[in-house]
Amino acid sequence: MDNLYGKTLKYLNSQADKKYCDFSTKIANSKLPLIGVRIPLLRKVADNIFKENYEDYLENCKFEFFEDTLLYGLIIAKLSYDGFLKYLPIYLQRADSWSHIDSFVPSIKCIKNNKEKFFEYLSKNIHTAQGFHLRFFIICLMDFYLDEDTLPFVFKTCEEFDGKGYYNDMAIAWLISVAFVKFKDKTFEFIKNCNLSTFTLNKSISKIRDSFRVTAECKLLLKNFYRKN
Repeated sequence: MDNLYGKTLKYLNSQADKKYCDFSTKIANSKLPLIGVRIPLLRKVADNIFKENYEDYLENCKFEFFEDTLLYGLIIAKLSYDGFLKYLPIYLQRADSWSHIDSFVPSIKCIKNNKEKFFEYLSKNIHTAQGFHLRFFIICLMDFYLDEDTLPFVFKTCEEFDGKGYYNDMAIAWLISVAFVKFKDKTFEFIKNCNLSTFTLNKSISKIRDSFRVTAECKLLLKNFYRKN
């Protein structure tokens, strides 16, 4: 336990917040035990490890807790593109909570400067992705690829991977709601004509109608497209 991973685990345990742990255990819905460390602190720890000796942590991480697993993701999110892709499959194999994905994807530094290369990677690998691995790709589409050129692919992906589990269907609904804010007319046409399941379509509409960036007129109009079970 003298390596950086062991030292980090001791520090995380010293920062445990029992009330936060109890709350987060219910929300994260992870099979891994939680220590009870808040994500902003985990981000600071990731910064320090990245500056110190990140390879030590990555090579010795045992993925025993929710936090040491997320910390692995927050560290590889800082790597160059090749380094990121080296460790990404390991992280996605261990990720077992929506929070392992949703806290990780916005932190990734290298995709913005390698959008074409990563889009090829995403397009190739999404077809075999399952569980939270699939949610990772859906959230990546939302964060990095909601552009005019890629919108048809986004909509096609939403239909193709609908029904692949609750957390993925909810990610699709979230993706569509963000697409509506950026591309209202095209997303509205998609909603009117899509082949989404009733659950995902209705969740998409609800998320759009919950947004403060959508006009009252649009929200009222969208009510007409809820589908009955």
